[in-house]
Amino acid sequence: MTDGYDERIIRRVINWINTSSPSEQANELEGGKVPLLLKINMINGDLITLEPAYNCKGGLIKTCTAVDGEIVLTKNKKKIRLTSLELYDWIIVGWKYEPVGPPKEELLEETLYTRYFSVIEKEFPDFIMCPRIDRIERINGDTRRHLVISSALNYAGHHAPSYDRIIFTLIDTPENGIKIIKVRKKSNVSERESQKQCRW
Repeated sequence: MTDGYDERIIRRVINWINTSSPSEQANELEGGKVPLLLKINMINGDLITLEPAYNCKGGLIKTCTAVDGEIVLTKNKKKIRLTSLELYDWIIVGWKYEPVGPPKEELLEETLYTRYFSVIEKEFPDFIMCPRIDRIERINGDTRRHLVISSALNYAGHHAPSYDRIIFTLIDTPENGIKIIKVRKKSNVSERESQKQCRW
């Protein structure tokens, strides 16, 4: 939850857990050898595991098959069987397609944002989450002079019900350096807007 990238995945998984519904079937996981398993270390010290749910038939020799859209959540040795097609699909195959680290474009935005943010960090030190360069354009076609509009969310927002967003406009030139010309703070941005800011 601290690197700004895995946090997106964890938030999605937690949301799937919270929006899942209880299954009416028994909590069966045969033999303790499940090939797909997700472990989450919670802040309070609890360990949660998530794995596909199975239905098993037979006596001494059982035949078990995974149940589409159902997972078993284990917390403190207590098993709960839940229905969540999104989480099931992610555990089966979706995790393979998560990006390992940020893409180059995102790293470039982060680098540029860090340069510009240094000018206003005394007034807005908390706005470091999901930095974006929303627009950058040359001034009069000069490759050394730019007008930049940048934005980010407040880090403290992940402890609160919602994020705040800062949007600032600046001019970057060789003779004058970085000059902020406009700063706007938007409080309690919608979940959709925060997801868009972070590309979730």
